[in-house]
Amino acid sequence: MKLRLDEIIERIITINHAWKLSRDEFGNDFVATKSFRDTKSSLQSTLLREFPNDVYLVQATDSSEHGESMYSVRLTQPININGVIRTDVEHLPARIAEDLFSSLELQQLIKN
Repeated sequence: MKLRLDEIIERIITINHAWKLSRDEFGNDFVATKSFRDTKSSLQSTLLREFPNDVYLVQATDSSEHGESMYSVRLTQPININGVIRTDVEHLPARIAEDLFSSLELQQLIKN
């Protein structure tokens, strides 16, 4: 069963919150923390591949706060998720994006 755009976005946001809680409580190397991070990235890649007209990547302006190069997963149109208007769907580290996508895919996904 294919998930709708809003369903994938809601899952990404929920898993991102769980990842941050796990990271803060147990650290980056804890197995559940790694699993949440990988699941979030996998869902983001699914979102980008299955909804290419609705989402794109842009270089994050707050990469220095994260200690590495990051992309922001952006929506072409704002969407209401659980009563909150969203214009983005969390960050995706560039190193993970490079593992998940071919260079051609990245060129097509990145907007200036």
